[in-house]
Amino acid sequence: MKRMRSIAGIFLLAVTATAGAIEIDDILQAILDQALTVSIVARVTENGRETVHSYELTQVTVSGRAVRLRLEGGNLTIIAEFTPYEAEDRSILLIAEGQIWLTTPQNEIVHYRTSLRSIPLELGETVLFYPLGLSALDVDLEDVNGSGSEEDRVNIELEVQVEPYSSAEG
Repeated sequence: MKRMRSIAGIFLLAVTATAGAIEIDDILQAILDQALTVSIVARVTENGRETVHSYELTQVTVSGRAVRLRLEGGNLTIIAEFTPYEAEDRSILLIAEGQIWLTTPQNEIVHYRTSLRSIPLELGETVLFYPLGLSALDVDLEDVNGSGSEEDRVNIELEVQVEPYSSAEG
């Protein structure tokens, strides 16, 4: 009799575990259905024309969770965070935050600049974000006092695209 109860208990536990697994799978699928893919292409340009370095990042996230990109080089550090918020109509409000630290060559002075933008867009639409500003003359990595030549000046362009997550990607 005890053996029969044990077998019945194991059977009941197996049925419960299977039902629980289905619920977990359903929950995971619901999360994936709401997931977004944020793709960022970062380009470093000289004189506003020539791309001297490029970097790509693709990350899966959900509405309200930021994707962070950190770029460091010489005396410059850039942190960019992109937070997509999805509306019921599937449009996106992208919050783009940029933080820049620029030190003088002698490490005497640290310049800090921050920017925050709210950008409405549709899924799949591409947006450009310039954490240093639009002009390559905004920052001179060799001399922050402005006495350097224009050949030494660079800019950063971040191309951002938000799309629905596809399980074929991950």
